[in-house]
Amino acid sequence: MNSKPFPTSAIRDRQSEISAAFTRAELLITLAVLSLLVAIVLPALAHDRARSARIICANNLRQVSIAQQLWGNDHNDLPPVMVPVNQGGTRAHPLAANAWLHFSWLSNELATPKVIFCPSDTGKPAQEFTGSPTNGYLNPNFANRATSYFVAYSGINGDPQQAIIGGDRNVTIEGIGAGCSFLNVASRIDRIGGQWTTNLHNLVGNAQARDGSVEMLSSEEMQSRLLRRFDDNSTKHIAIPR
Repeated sequence: MNSKPFPTSAIRDRQSEISAAFTRAELLITLAVLSLLVAIVLPALAHDRARSARIICANNLRQVSIAQQLWGNDHNDLPPVMVPVNQGGTRAHPLAANAWLHFSWLSNELATPKVIFCPSDTGKPAQEFTGSPTNGYLNPNFANRATSYFVAYSGINGDPQQAIIGGDRNVTIEGIGAGCSFLNVASRIDRIGGQWTTNLHNLVGNAQARDGSVEMLSSEEMQSRLLRRFDDNSTKHIAIPR
């Protein structure tokens, strides 16, 4: 069956209608509006991503707290970092300067080493508690590199709701060896304090209390709770993954 050809004049008329309906100027205005919307929306989305990362990070520390409490059921309710080596913990262990060591002691209580890694951190988390060079937490390829949280010897005799025993690794110690991984800070406790850097959560950070609670603290709040005057040498060491 033959069909009628579409008239050329009709095509021209349709093209004229389209041109009249959406001029070049209108296109430029539309693109400008879209650009403005993108400029407004993207920062909001970025803020949401940062907020989501902070929430995940805090949840990770809560899982670590639960693992520490489970481990502590057989060790006077203390986490590994507070239990001497000869009693099965990591306190005074030859490798205690490494934060990864203290987390590795929780391998039976943690489902995966992924929870020891903050989504805002660089690098990538380990997948299993093994020495595998491709995905093992105990391998030097991962270890501290796959650890986003510091471990503190602190607050054994302090208020469990106030004593900080862990938190985001973007903390520095003013006035004494900030580049060290393992710091004995008791002798200069009156001159130093915990400061958050711009890494991870931009001048704030998650802190884990001995009672298992996790809070986001400012540098000022961290200073008042992590490093206290008169803490003795046995309770004030910090292992920061580097």
